[in-house]
Amino acid sequence: MHDELLKRIPEQGPATIVHGDYRLDNCMIDAQGNIAAVLDWELCTLGDPMADLGLLMVYWTGPDDDAGANNFATTTAPGFLNRQQLAERYAQVSGRDISHLDFYVSFAYWKLACIIEGVYARYISGAMGEHDPQAFDAFKTQVETAAEKAEQLLSRLH
Repeated sequence: MHDELLKRIPEQGPATIVHGDYRLDNCMIDAQGNIAAVLDWELCTLGDPMADLGLLMVYWTGPDDDAGANNFATTTAPGFLNRQQLAERYAQVSGRDISHLDFYVSFAYWKLACIIEGVYARYISGAMGEHDPQAFDAFKTQVETAAEKAEQLLSRLH
């Protein structure tokens, strides 16, 4: 996946601040439903802002979407946008081209697979004390699922 992603990096625009873990549960929402603050900035960097949109698509599950990496029931309620509507709204407000969004979503799934693999490796090596390794099988499944989704999306790109 690493090598295939490198071969397909879209042309880069100007760098911006990239949060690195942009999702609804890293935001504070006011009473009107507007984002009042974005939290959890320890992964921020300068880079392609589409990376944040790609990751948001991985975590977001709208009213009629297939389940994402985080299955927050909140965003499946009526009134929330589905992934496609969210991406279109992002393009409208930001003025950015989202025609390469599948690349960024694939990259986000691969990034997630790598992060979860690191957590899984630490757990099965005893970082959390003595446990039956099968107790952490959910991590293994998450890694495999994220890697498969990354590969599926990347295979759609030319």
